[in-house]
Amino acid sequence: MPDIGGYTEKIQLFLGEAGKYFALLLFCALAIRLWRRWTKVPAAHNTGGLLWAVAVTVFAVVIGYCSMRNSLASLYSYYGMQAFRAERLPQALSLFDTAEKNWQNADTVGQKGVCLRLLGDVDNGLAMISRARAMRKGEGAPFEDFYEGLYRFTRGETHMAVPLLQASSADEIYRWSVIKIFAVMELDENRVAEVAKQMKPFMQVQVTNTDQAYIMASLKLAAGQKAEAQGLVDKFATTNLPTQWQSRFEKLRKQLKN
Repeated sequence: MPDIGGYTEKIQLFLGEAGKYFALLLFCALAIRLWRRWTKVPAAHNTGGLLWAVAVTVFAVVIGYCSMRNSLASLYSYYGMQAFRAERLPQALSLFDTAEKNWQNADTVGQKGVCLRLLGDVDNGLAMISRARAMRKGEGAPFEDFYEGLYRFTRGETHMAVPLLQASSADEIYRWSVIKIFAVMELDENRVAEVAKQMKPFMQVQVTNTDQAYIMASLKLAAGQKAEAQGLVDKFATTNLPTQWQSRFEKLRKQLKN
C-alpha cells in the first residue's frame, strides 16, 4: 500500500522550499536591476535610487539568511521524523533539537517535546508540547495531540485523552491507532456490543500489535470463540508488556478460564 502520508509530506516540503527560494530569486534579480540602473543611468544617480537599491539588497540578504536557517530546520525536522518512526528516539531528539536551534517554531518545539516525553523527561516534554500549542494560539498538531493523548490514556486520564485523540484522528496517520484506543476504552467500560459495531469493518485486518490483539480477543471471547481468543492471548500477552496491558490481558485470562 502506498505511503500517502509520506508522499504528501515530501510534496509539502518541496513546495515550501521552492516558494522560499523563488521569492529570494525575485528579490536578488530586483536588487541587481536597481544597482545597474543606479550605476549606468545618469538620471538615476540620486539618493532615492541608492536607498532603494540598498534597501532591496538588505531585504534579499535577510530573506536568504532566514530561508537558509528555515531550510536547515525543515531538513533536520524531516529526518527527525524519519528517525522517530524508526523508533530511534535519541537520534530523533538530537535532530529535533538541531532543527529548533536553526528555526524555532511550534512544530520544532512540539516535536522535541514529544521525544522528551517518550524518553522519560515527562515534565519538560509536556511543557514543550504546551508551549508549541500556545505558539499556535491554542491549536495542537496531530503529532503532538496523538502522543499526549496516548500518554493521558495510559495514565487513566480519559477525560483529557479523548479530545486530544479525537483531534489527532483528523490525520490519517493516526486514525487507525485512535480507533483502537477508543475501542479499548469502551471495553474497559464493558461496552462490548459498541466495540463490535465499531470494529466490524476491521474484523479481517491482520492482528499485528498488542492493542489490536486485546480488542480482537475480547470480541472473540464475547462471541464464544474461546480457542481463537486464547490463541491471541498466548501470542501477544508476553512478560514484557507495559503494566496497563498486563492487567487487561490478565483479566482476559481469568475470563477464559471460566
